[in-house]
Amino acid sequence: MHQMSFIRGFLLSCLLLSALVPHAFAQAPGEPSAVRPSDCNHDCLIGFARGYMDALAHRDPSRVPFARTVRFTENNVELRAGREGLWATVTGVPDQGLVAADTTTGQAAWIGHVQEHGLPVYYGMRLQVRNKQITEVETIVVRRTGLPLPFGDVSKLVHDPSFAEVLPPEERRPRERLVAVADSYFNTVELNDGMVFAPFHADCARLENGLLTTSRGSGSSGDIAQGCEAQFRLGIYRINKRIRERRYPLVDVERGVVVATGFFDHANEFDRYKTTDGKEMKTLLKWPNSISLVEAFKIRDGKISRIEAVFTYVPYFMHSPFYPVHASASAIPQAAPDPSAAPCDRECLIGFADRYMEALVRRDPGSLPWAPVVRFTENSVPLMIGEGLWGSIRKKWANPLRIADPSTGNVVWFGVIEEHDAPAYYGMRLKVQGGRISEVETVVSRKFNPGPFGDPAKFQIDPTFDAVLAPAQRQSRERLQSLVDGYFATQQRNDGTLFTQIDPACQRRENGEWVTQGKGGSAVIVAEPASLAKGCEAQLRLGLYRPMDRFRDRRFPVIDVERGLVVAMGFADFSVADTTYTDAKGRTHKTRDAYPSSREAFEIFSIRDGRISRIDALSVFQPLGMPSPWRN
Repeated sequence: MHQMSFIRGFLLSCLLLSALVPHAFAQAPGEPSAVRPSDCNHDCLIGFARGYMDALAHRDPSRVPFARTVRFTENNVELRAGREGLWATVTGVPDQGLVAADTTTGQAAWIGHVQEHGLPVYYGMRLQVRNKQITEVETIVVRRTGLPLPFGDVSKLVHDPSFAEVLPPEERRPRERLVAVADSYFNTVELNDGMVFAPFHADCARLENGLLTTSRGSGSSGDIAQGCEAQFRLGIYRINKRIRERRYPLVDVERGVVVATGFFDHANEFDRYKTTDGKEMKTLLKWPNSISLVEAFKIRDGKISRIEAVFTYVPYFMHSPFYPVHASASAIPQAAPDPSAAPCDRECLIGFADRYMEALVRRDPGSLPWAPVVRFTENSVPLMIGEGLWGSIRKKWANPLRIADPSTGNVVWFGVIEEHDAPAYYGMRLKVQGGRISEVETVVSRKFNPGPFGDPAKFQIDPTFDAVLAPAQRQSRERLQSLVDGYFATQQRNDGTLFTQIDPACQRRENGEWVTQGKGGSAVIVAEPASLAKGCEAQLRLGLYRPMDRFRDRRFPVIDVERGLVVAMGFADFSVADTTYTDAKGRTHKTRDAYPSSREAFEIFSIRDGRISRIDALSVFQPLGMPSPWRN
């Protein structure tokens, strides 16, 4: 009797709860409604995809019905739909493209190529339609930046017509099986050691950025082994440490098509490996990198027959804004300082920096005194300690520049490191709280990084950076920061007006290359700027940095008053809506790059007598609008 009363009471409670919270369990987690809209059939969704591409071709977002809250990304960075990225630079969209749709999820995709300032780029797009409005657009744009990627001749690009063919019922599989087959492909590519988890047709072929990489003669992996399965059994893709954030937003059961997105992580903890036949392979790049992809699979009889993908390099371990479980780095709490710990003066902080670098080269993070909560980033991507450079570094420079700021508990190590046998420019900021390391921010510029890259063997720190200034030459912290902030304001506006004070003899070096003298030059702006004006002030007065839209997320974490040093960090955005610009004297110049990008900057300023006298900078190519995880 008591048991029956309990059951009746429990059921009554459930009914009351459901009445109070009527929609608490109305749909699956992440779904906006328990009923999916069915007002847009296959042809309707294909029409939205083609309509979007037509609007892009005309640079006219009014041609498509964007929802008020539409989310738009380009290379995994959220931008303003219809206004930024490729929308400002596209110059042509061909009629052809691989088009697919999924009426169950209300999504469509377009894979192919477009023109950007007259140059070919490969392009993958996924959009979502709700109530006849576009609510999401996710795009991957593959540009030629100098990094080694397959990049086929767009004039010879042919999309396999089988992707559009409706399969007979006996050759179809349910959507769950189609997703499982696509996922098994990524399981095979991940840690590719010869084991094959995916079912392939004997004639399976793969097109990557317009290049048939499963056939001989393409100058790709097809010259090593032919066919999808044969390449995987040989284990030639062993560098793939993981295939993560896999999503399958589009599945067409009638046509046997799956469109997937995700990231391939190449940790490059090793730079040589052996295939299953015993032959030694060498990695093309020596440092950690990731590729972001949109990939379409044609699955017939439960087996993969055709694959078409577009993919591009992104910062190592970058995340997709559409991936549901990615937590923002800004939400990570700061470590509470230990009140009993002794204050860390300049020598103490430099000791922490040296100790960190020694542990890094030994790849021994366990030897360091970590705070209870630690934030670590590499090129503005949050990582776990042990990832990224922790796996690839082999040597560090013996004569770095070290700058300490006891008032903020920050210290900087600036110099050259080696990843396997590849030298790179490296800047590190480390924060000490309560006698323990609570933050590590690193910026690494590598040789194939688009932009300047001087010979590391000739790189030396200017001795003026480490010289203690006479009291009469010093400025207050506030004044030092203001001078550097004024420098960035000058670059950002760059109409010839100076908002700072610059020594007439000032010189600037970027990634080991002098950009105010000689033949080197900063990324994006006119090539060889020193042929037009030499020195920091002359280049700024001439307006050579005018292609810069803004220098944002400025931070000044380390200031050394005694030495007149300021360490500044931020991002320079270049939309490159126009590849020509006019300087302050009315002369027209052409930008050295023709695609949108951001440059992550790690710059050290030497200031004497109230004037900027030397600048040593690292800069790293990033997708346009790359967010800073350290933004205040």
